[in-house]
Amino acid sequence: MKRIFILLLTVSLLVLVIAPDISQAQLRGKELYDSWNSLNLTTTEGSSRVTWLPEGMGYLESEADPETGVRVFYKVDPIDQSRSPLFDKETEESIVSEYNRLTGKSESGLPFTSFRYFNGANGIRFSVRDTGEFVYWFKEKQMIKLLEPRSEVAGWIPHSGSRQLRTGSHSPDFKKIAYVKAYDIYVLDSETGREERLTTGGTEGIMNGRTDWVYPEELGQRDAFWWSPDGMMIAYLQFDQRAEYKYPILHEINLETRSEAEHYRFESQLEIESYPKAGEPNATVKLFVADVASKKSVEVETNSSPDIYITKIEWLNDGSELTFQRLNRFQNRLELRAADPKTGRVRTILMEEEECFIKLHSNFRQLSDGKHFTWSSERTSWNHLYMYDLQGNLVKQLTDGEWEVSGISCIDEENKYIYFSTSMKDGLESHFCRVKFDGTGFEQLTTAEGSHSVSIDPAGKYYTDSYSSITTPSMANLHESNGKLIRNMSKTTLDTEKMKELGLELPELVIFKAADGETDLHAILYKPAQYDINKKYPLLVTVYGGPSGGVRNSFSTGNRLAQLGYMVLKQDNRGTTNRGKKYLTETYLKFGQVEIDDQAAGVKQITQRPYIDGSRVGIYGGSYGGYSTCMALLRYPDVFHVGVARSSVTDWRSYDTIYTERYMRTPQANPDGYEKGSAMTYADNLKGKLLMVHGLIDNNVHIGNTIHLADALQRAGKEFDLMIYPENRHGIGGYHGTHLNNLQMSYFLKHLKPEGWEETLKTIW
Repeated sequence: MKRIFILLLTVSLLVLVIAPDISQAQLRGKELYDSWNSLNLTTTEGSSRVTWLPEGMGYLESEADPETGVRVFYKVDPIDQSRSPLFDKETEESIVSEYNRLTGKSESGLPFTSFRYFNGANGIRFSVRDTGEFVYWFKEKQMIKLLEPRSEVAGWIPHSGSRQLRTGSHSPDFKKIAYVKAYDIYVLDSETGREERLTTGGTEGIMNGRTDWVYPEELGQRDAFWWSPDGMMIAYLQFDQRAEYKYPILHEINLETRSEAEHYRFESQLEIESYPKAGEPNATVKLFVADVASKKSVEVETNSSPDIYITKIEWLNDGSELTFQRLNRFQNRLELRAADPKTGRVRTILMEEEECFIKLHSNFRQLSDGKHFTWSSERTSWNHLYMYDLQGNLVKQLTDGEWEVSGISCIDEENKYIYFSTSMKDGLESHFCRVKFDGTGFEQLTTAEGSHSVSIDPAGKYYTDSYSSITTPSMANLHESNGKLIRNMSKTTLDTEKMKELGLELPELVIFKAADGETDLHAILYKPAQYDINKKYPLLVTVYGGPSGGVRNSFSTGNRLAQLGYMVLKQDNRGTTNRGKKYLTETYLKFGQVEIDDQAAGVKQITQRPYIDGSRVGIYGGSYGGYSTCMALLRYPDVFHVGVARSSVTDWRSYDTIYTERYMRTPQANPDGYEKGSAMTYADNLKGKLLMVHGLIDNNVHIGNTIHLADALQRAGKEFDLMIYPENRHGIGGYHGTHLNNLQMSYFLKHLKPEGWEETLKTIW
């Protein structure tokens, strides 16, 4: 009996030891879905994060002194990792002394835990909680406390990225701050404490120094005024938006109160947004230069109208001219111009013109010689770099080939190298390259397959390279600027045993043919754990479809949603970026046609696999992805059967001018394209199940889009589902976001019926 007892005890202890692994191996379906983010399928050793210091000083490290708690900062040599104090004793004492002088405090150590350099390494800028923001100059050994704006911004802030409306903008010497009050620019002087109005005449209809809604959203133009390098002038944009369409946005829920009773007894508030719809009037945007001392403004000769865009304003380094880019309404003619800030007279430096549209870029970079600048253009059908002089003469085409320059990372003027990122291999991979100023010496510095993300130091001496591929987890290395490896910084390891125990496979890269039968397209297929090729699985397609980046060769352990019993497919279509201009413009004037044909073509091909059920196909996406979802169900009702469409455009006549007209021109110029691209055109075709979701106060894709499609489906006698989320804009978050996630999950379970769906459904709500 004693021996039997010992044997049973031993077995019990073994069960306890191995039970966690068994339970993990048995995770399936909803349990695996719920545990997905805590599976720890990969382990990372080291770190790829580096904070580079200016002027080739290396990178920054800091730690708290164990005795005083004061943070100590070090500069680290990238080669041998030796550390030395970033600030010498004299500098540190000066910073502390100046801070105490300005605040009346008696700090004994540096008062900040983080900071940033400005003007190279001339000084630092830092914030201290409850005390304010400060600037310290090393050479002068002086510190000032930065002024805070006295902004009183009227109306709804047009864009969440409108920094100037919240924090103002300091002069180069930090002694003045400019900001917007209501619809005019004011300047506050730190020495006199005097506030002066720089512009006059600003109204809700004519705004000085602040943008309308569409410029930040579609041109990335968030700022609307700029100090000259000497701080004597301010260039600013004036938006006359009186002709823009006024869209009403209704607020019905009070999210600012904690009281549930007040939450639902909220008197409706109306937000009016100036929103130019395709084919309708834009704001007329003018450019001015104001003299800060005299308060006099000079208008720049932009020849503005509602059919002209003025963007990317930048002073020349010496302040002698103000550059800007002028784009026509169809966005196929771009002029880089320079204005005399004293007279407003303008000269054209260069002009780009294309048949379809010109993609704006941020590769206009001035060289310190005051004579040359870099530029990028798609004139060869591939985005490449060029060197120009400021008179507009082409000096040299710097790069060439059937691949794209994504952006400039660093310009090393000492050694005359330009470092830049690229998209290669039909957009599947991103790499890091360099070329000399004269176009010679091109080198692809990253050679490993996959997607590379590089951080280069400001002096162009070192860079970190973080990369991965479909089959290779992320790794980060430190290199010299010529590509020579210094050392590995971090490495991620996949737990293959755990993957095997769970029955998980890495995603599969799939190549399929576009609807034209010729173009190769890429897709990623995610499979559920322990899938059985002798069974049939419903297919879920996650879609965007619009002119943005496509499938990348990068690492992922799998897809969470697939664990509920689906095959999940993310696939490209023609009309995405990173594969050249011809590929990008396949959808030009034809939104809702080519890309939806390709999505359907991909599904038809992948469902030839015996374990994927072509009679149970779902699709979901948001924004353009919501539009793609609606169009897929309506144009291909026998291919797509269930869809969840979030925040969808349903007719391009209801979306904004800049984005829509770039790809579709105006409804007046392209009536056939707009008609064929409207979801309402195909309302009679709905056969499957469609759930439309929208935020009530979406100020990007207005809820009117979903309402219009709902009306068309009702007129056609079609059944559909609809969910509205109050006080949510284009993104749906918070408890509403949780509700949406559960709603989408249950919707696909009910209508696609993966194995075990009824039991899974019970666990959701």
